[in-house]
Amino acid sequence: MNKSYLNIFLYGALLCLTTLLASCNGGDDKEKVSKQSKPKAEGSEFLYTGKLVSGIEKSQEPQSQLLKQYKEKVKNTLALPIPILLLDKGTLNNNDMAYQAQLIAIKNNQFIRYIKHPNTKQPLRNEIMTVRPVLASDKNSTNSKGLSQCKPDSCFRVEMYNFFFNLSSVAFVDTSTNKVVALSQYSDAQPDLNKNLIKMAIEIAKNSDLVKQELGDAKVEPTMSEIKTSLKNSRCERSHHLCVAPTFVVGDKALWAIVDLTDGDLVGTRWTELGTSGPPIEITERQLENEFVFSQFCEKSTHYKKGDWQFDYQITSSDGLQLTNVKFKDKTVMKSAKLLDWHVSYSTRENFGYSDAIGCPLFSSAVVIAYDGPQTKVIKSKDSDDDTGFAFVQDFRQPPWPSPCNYRYEQRFEFYKDGRFRVAAADYGRGCGTDGTYRPVLRIDIEVSEGEEEQFSQWDGSQWKSWDKEQWSLQTEKSNYTDKGYLFKVNNKQGQGFYVEPNRGQFLNGSGQSDGSKGDFAYTYITVNHADKDEAKSDMVTIGSCCNTDHKQGPEQFMQPAEPLANKNLVMWYVPQIKNDGAKGSEYCWADTRVENGIPKIKVWPCYAGPMFVPIQ
Repeated sequence: MNKSYLNIFLYGALLCLTTLLASCNGGDDKEKVSKQSKPKAEGSEFLYTGKLVSGIEKSQEPQSQLLKQYKEKVKNTLALPIPILLLDKGTLNNNDMAYQAQLIAIKNNQFIRYIKHPNTKQPLRNEIMTVRPVLASDKNSTNSKGLSQCKPDSCFRVEMYNFFFNLSSVAFVDTSTNKVVALSQYSDAQPDLNKNLIKMAIEIAKNSDLVKQELGDAKVEPTMSEIKTSLKNSRCERSHHLCVAPTFVVGDKALWAIVDLTDGDLVGTRWTELGTSGPPIEITERQLENEFVFSQFCEKSTHYKKGDWQFDYQITSSDGLQLTNVKFKDKTVMKSAKLLDWHVSYSTRENFGYSDAIGCPLFSSAVVIAYDGPQTKVIKSKDSDDDTGFAFVQDFRQPPWPSPCNYRYEQRFEFYKDGRFRVAAADYGRGCGTDGTYRPVLRIDIEVSEGEEEQFSQWDGSQWKSWDKEQWSLQTEKSNYTDKGYLFKVNNKQGQGFYVEPNRGQFLNGSGQSDGSKGDFAYTYITVNHADKDEAKSDMVTIGSCCNTDHKQGPEQFMQPAEPLANKNLVMWYVPQIKNDGAKGSEYCWADTRVENGIPKIKVWPCYAGPMFVPIQ
């Protein structure tokens, strides 16, 4: 475990000047992404609107009855032999089996390994975040044996968060046998919040004097209260506290209220510009909990075959659409591929934002949920109407998108008749600001030859240079490509494998036209694939910070310390960096409601990202 010891008793020193100068921006290894057309700066009324709450102001903030009760529960829990705050039956919808599952989990010594300080044995703050039935996406090579013993109606996933170590523990429990059948632990990772903490975050934000002062007479309820966030140089960022951002939409602007749930107080606020919009979209009968999508695509894995391609797929709880066992002409080319998180940071000056999870509409805290099931779309040639392949596409939306502070994402897997394939993602906006950077975290397990070791190389301008250990690389304007646009290749000892062609704006949409992309400027990571470790094979809790501008997007935690790559099976991680733009005439990663013929018309300017894999001939 990478023990990043936290001090939850810090009262916070000076966090950063209210103006949050440019020195707050992090990332020593970052290179300017100047090739992308940068969005226009926010209007002058939004410059330097970030406000942080001082220690004195915190002590004077009124505490709601809900917060007082929660703190009393935490105090009482720390005095228990097993200091874990459990979920009550009411929070679990009076599900006796779910309640029993958490009781079974906390009797497992491995699950509760870090509930006390390893040196002083002092009790640490721990809380159960989620108890839900096991889904098909939870199963992987490391836990399949244990989960196969579970009966479908008695197998539960229990997630616990350690506030001290910023550690998430996941136990799979069989209530019919009262046993933990599988277990995983993730350092520097935060699970989805339980209902109690969401309510508390809203209470802290609404009762804050600073929020009341900023909102004035506006009577609005917050959104996005359950989505984890960060604020550069605040405790959320420096000490890895658990923070969320209830957001108050007021006309064409939004007030972010950064709430620190580790300390139980407001960190600060910041206004952002949303841009103009047409008539608001009313929420219709479509509900967040779409039972059809859940039962057909979340509860089970489905096999799909078209032409020479075949694979299994399922919508996960929080890692989007996952494809497994992808084969071309009966040969496995990719073991799995999925999208763990969308890191969304706003403002080049203050670097704050969200970590968005996409996934199932039930038994999931993903706010951006699957909209219907996967769709198959024909890919046309550039020069003719001939089919060159097909795209397997899953849409994720947050009702009532495209209203301000609502998101829509797309996962797109492209498969071509010549054996090429692309793992791509798109942002359709609209989000909570006109100055955002989107960083989707893609995990791609390429299989160049079943059962054989793999080698990863990068083109240096004249030859292929092999990577000898786990590392990352940033695609920049200065990156060297082959004459066909390849930057990397992965192959076996016989030379079989794939070239990796990053997106530089050269790819086409399904109609044979440019997809409008401005390039990925992506971080690429290569890690060793350990058969005996989970390492994000199953549904992953939030990985990395939403707002880091350097390589620290989450995958780097699986290369500490860096291991040799020789004679190993490898996993590729790919994190594009996409800047949005809401300015009229240069929209990108954007959506808006326009009036056409007297009725509302949604117009989108999506931004696509993702690499192409080309077979080595």
